[in-house]
Amino acid sequence: MMKWIPVLLLSTPAIAVAETELEFHLCSPYVQKSAVGEQTDLGGWPVFVKLTEIGAASFETFTAANSGRMSRIVVDGREFLRATMWAPISGGSLKGTFSSQEVATAWQRALADKLPASPCGARN
Repeated sequence: MMKWIPVLLLSTPAIAVAETELEFHLCSPYVQKSAVGEQTDLGGWPVFVKLTEIGAASFETFTAANSGRMSRIVVDGREFLRATMWAPISGGSLKGTFSSQEVATAWQRALADKLPASPCGARN
């Protein structure tokens, strides 16, 4: 029984960090349009997302408040993008890059189809 105490004490910080991961959820009121771009020089396929005015304002507030922290952009429970935002991002444009055209097209369709109305915006 005493052997497990150090293991529990060492795992506690990792559990606390995992619980505080930042998430920004894209939802139907936040996404204006999406498109798949041409294959990049690095071999990835980009998906461009244009946010609505309210989505762009919410995302700018989120990135300003969480500068320097790792954040996830989530669509219907799935991770679209993970990045560290170093400065507030205004303008409402996002880009995720994927390994194949098929994956990028699937993401573009998911963003263009019926997104859930919530959750919407910042969650942690």
